[in-house]
Amino acid sequence: MTDSPTGRELIEKTFVYVTTLSRECRKALTSSFEKNKGMPFDTVEPTMRKEIESWFAGRDKNISVKFEKSSGGRPGEIQMTFSGSNRGAHFKFTVDAIFTLTGQTVNSPSYLKSINVNVDKRDFLK
Repeated sequence: MTDSPTGRELIEKTFVYVTTLSRECRKALTSSFEKNKGMPFDTVEPTMRKEIESWFAGRDKNISVKFEKSSGGRPGEIQMTFSGSNRGAHFKFTVDAIFTLTGQTVNSPSYLKSINVNVDKRDFLK
């Protein structure tokens, strides 16, 4: 008979798994945005939000991911926070993206410069 994992073990296992998923998600997002070159910058954030949520839903049905908030820095920068959960752990992760804009307006064509999906172990709870 197997023992069920303790809270700490469950969080550690989930952290390792979500870290692996975040790397896969980053690759998928990079590929997607490299195909959609020149996308107007004002459509990038909603598109990225939908792609992240649908990617996680398609990748693992046991993990639910939900958009929490978005904040912009300088023009061309996007930072989004997502919350997620599986059967025993709740977590948060952030997505930071930098785009090169070809103009000065929000609907200028944009090109992906870099994207990161960050997972912090301190954001995992039972």
